[in-house]
Amino acid sequence: MHLAQGNLFWGMDIEFVKQVTELAENVQCKDGEKIFDVGDQAEHFYVLLKGRVIMERGKDKWHTVEHPGEMFGWSALIHRGNYAASATSGIDTEILKIGRKPFLDLLEESAENKALLFEHFAKMLGDQLLEVYSSISC
Repeated sequence: MHLAQGNLFWGMDIEFVKQVTELAENVQCKDGEKIFDVGDQAEHFYVLLKGRVIMERGKDKWHTVEHPGEMFGWSALIHRGNYAASATSGIDTEILKIGRKPFLDLLEESAENKALLFEHFAKMLGDQLLEVYSSISC
């Protein structure tokens, strides 16, 4: 399995990215396959390799994950406990499933990579907020 240094891991130490790859499980998803449901225990976060993932809560679509390297299921990284939305795959979707605890343990070993990750994470959240704002503006 190969993890490109997409949005989430851009600029991080290559050895760190390799170690993350070793932690990750490559998952192929069929169109319409549920990845997780709102309220499920947030034990993993995910990185899109190809395809798309629809994030929804009830009947409301929150966000479409469609850029390789984009992270979702980030409730696992902020110690939320449960996922705040459901994730459903689109056609020909491939994702990486990464366990919260082993990833955070690895991250504790490198302050520089930890800072970069949360910088990228903040940018991703900002981009999602802009998407939401534009969808609800008059």
